[in-house]
Amino acid sequence: MRKLNLKKQLISLGAAALMCVSAVAGFGSAACAKQVSGSKADISAVGAGEFTGSETGTAKEDPMEALMEMLFGEGSGYSSGDDSVGNTVSFETTDLDGNSVNSADLFRDKKVTVINFWATWCPHCVEELPELEKFNKELEAQGCQMIGICEDADTDAAEAKKILGEKGVTYTNIALVKEMYPAMPHKAMPTTYFVDSEGKVLTKPVVGANVELCRERLAEALAAAGK
Repeated sequence: MRKLNLKKQLISLGAAALMCVSAVAGFGSAACAKQVSGSKADISAVGAGEFTGSETGTAKEDPMEALMEMLFGEGSGYSSGDDSVGNTVSFETTDLDGNSVNSADLFRDKKVTVINFWATWCPHCVEELPELEKFNKELEAQGCQMIGICEDADTDAAEAKKILGEKGVTYTNIALVKEMYPAMPHKAMPTTYFVDSEGKVLTKPVVGANVELCRERLAEALAAAGK
């Protein structure tokens, strides 16, 4: 059994765990049994919805809630995101080249910023990148913008940059930080949010790879922002 840093192990298991709980990804409840050794918890039968911490022996119904708590601590704000409208997004992070960026500068002067959570190990995320690039051109023409948040940029920034280059993506991509979760929680990958120039969440997120629904949600976001 391999012994890895807990966070890296969870990243490597992320695809299986997230896909198992995401109907959009289409994996249903297929078994994703996996054991983590030398870490704080054992992950087993994730697809069946069981997550047991070896220290407490407490099972959680939602495996991704347990994963988020392990990564970022309890109270991370993890949920489906349907109740996120009105939340204010605020964070400091880096782009994929390590340059510091913050939400205030990113959102300023844009009617709506579309925020797409994705990861290099998520096939649905990667497949929709060219369509998101086309959508970004539409956004720019309306005074809006697209931003990607790569969930595994801290461990695979080089791979993320390679994928983005291959897919022709030109919009800004940044690294995930825990401060993003309370305002923009999500259970599946990809998930896309819509915020105004002050970082206020304007609509429910789009869960899954669905650019057409993103276009519909953009119209709602512009209306909500009064633009």
